[in-house]
Amino acid sequence: MNHIRRWLPLTMLASIFLLFFLFRLHHYLTFEAINQYQFLIKQWTIAHHGPAVTLYLLIFISLLACAIPGGTILCLLGGFLFGITGFFYALFATTVGGLILCLAVRSAFGANVTKRRYQWIKNVEKGFQKNAFYYLLMLRVIPFCPCWVSNISAGALNVPIRTFLLATIIGVTPATLIYVLAGQSLDKLIAAAPTQGFALLTTPAILLPLIGLALLSLTPVLYKAIKKSDQT
Repeated sequence: MNHIRRWLPLTMLASIFLLFFLFRLHHYLTFEAINQYQFLIKQWTIAHHGPAVTLYLLIFISLLACAIPGGTILCLLGGFLFGITGFFYALFATTVGGLILCLAVRSAFGANVTKRRYQWIKNVEKGFQKNAFYYLLMLRVIPFCPCWVSNISAGALNVPIRTFLLATIIGVTPATLIYVLAGQSLDKLIAAAPTQGFALLTTPAILLPLIGLALLSLTPVLYKAIKKSDQT
């Protein structure tokens, strides 16, 4: 019974993941879909602001919790629908959705890590936990690393919840802010280059600062490693 209870949260999230793609709902998370429905969505949001915010948060949190790609498009959509306030909505949803996945993975796998016979698994857990904040921060900031990678890693390796939340909030803030600000002009962005899609968001002006922040977040880890090697 305890085994079923441990696996139930992750099983539910995995089931939603499969159903999402089975019913081809991912086609609605594209620039083409936004371009087609942007006027309707915008008008509905203006007329029903409260329900629109609630629905936006539920969708965003659910996608992140189920490791479904779509965070970037929802950040852009948040900026388009809610302006700069969309930044706080997106940041909240990213944090909560990531935490749900992290806890589900921890429930299924994390409790068993310390029971493994293989010493190298325990060593990986200890090494990751020792610098968990900086590793997670790097994974969060780096632009081409999916959020689910850090969420699952943190859950499987038993990263403290406080460390996970702090690294998530700090790490996703730069990219979230950039995408929300870009989303405020999403209609113009799509109209100017309707076929380029996400290529518009991979320009050096956006990627280089994020990569720089990711490398900067690893500086304390590298410093500790160099200092330790000097001592030995």
